[in-house]
Amino acid sequence: MAFTNEEIKSHDNTPITLYKWLGCENPKAVIHIVHGMSEHAARYDAFATFLNQNGYIVWSSDLRGHGKTAGSLEKVGLFAMEDGWNKVVKDIELINQKIDESSHLPIVMLGHSMGSFLVRSLMYQYPKSGDAYILSATAGHPGLLGVVGKSLSGINTSMMGKKNRSNMMTKLAFGDFNKKYKPQRTEKDWLSRDEKVVDKYIADKYCMQTFTSQFFHDLLEGILEINKEANMDKSPKHKPIYLFAGDMDPVGDYGKGPKTVFEQFKKLGAEDITLKMYEGGRHEMLNEINKEEVYNDLLNWLKKRLN
Repeated sequence: MAFTNEEIKSHDNTPITLYKWLGCENPKAVIHIVHGMSEHAARYDAFATFLNQNGYIVWSSDLRGHGKTAGSLEKVGLFAMEDGWNKVVKDIELINQKIDESSHLPIVMLGHSMGSFLVRSLMYQYPKSGDAYILSATAGHPGLLGVVGKSLSGINTSMMGKKNRSNMMTKLAFGDFNKKYKPQRTEKDWLSRDEKVVDKYIADKYCMQTFTSQFFHDLLEGILEINKEANMDKSPKHKPIYLFAGDMDPVGDYGKGPKTVFEQFKKLGAEDITLKMYEGGRHEMLNEINKEEVYNDLLNWLKKRLN
């Protein structure tokens, strides 16, 4: 593990665990990684070390309700009792302010999955925050299922309480994610074709929790908001955007989601936007069997934008 971590106080005094990979001289930029649901920042150690070796500092954090920021395993799975989504977006913006104060280098936001949704919220809520955006395994509008899911999560919170661990919402969110993979070895085969990655994820004490009704309510509200054209239109048009995903990723509806998001941003006037799809790739392209190719494609994109 090549990182250091420390605790910082966020905008409402919530303690956030911050990670830094500082192992490079004459850095070109800071890559700020925003992790996905039911994981944590330390999972990005190999990728962050690769970025260090190529001249980039990396910062990340365990988001609220995740990893060390949650405080204990019992608290994993809840952003906040109210307005959790926007509180997390504010946390990310606060970390960007700290990066600015410490380095004055360009900031590249890299969000994976739920992290990509949070970065897309940042893009229109704080359009001056960050200088370029990388969206890994993002998704388009969740359709009727998302709208119904948000209502159900609201009903669930009213009836069972905000901290209720919701098996129903988990099934609704992830129920058929494994259906296209044969033979099915584990319930998380959809993450990667690399069996070691899947096994390590399943064994990780900070992954695999059943999340709360309030979390699902916040998440679905966030996803519905970021896919509204009016909000997408408020995102900066001149800042570079790079989307990448596997075409066998169920989160992005097997390639349809990232393509839709790419087309929408393009239509709304994004001046420099790139989409890279990987054949056969599943949800975590940074942890896939062809991750070296993925790392190098991303590095080449960075080099062209940050010379």
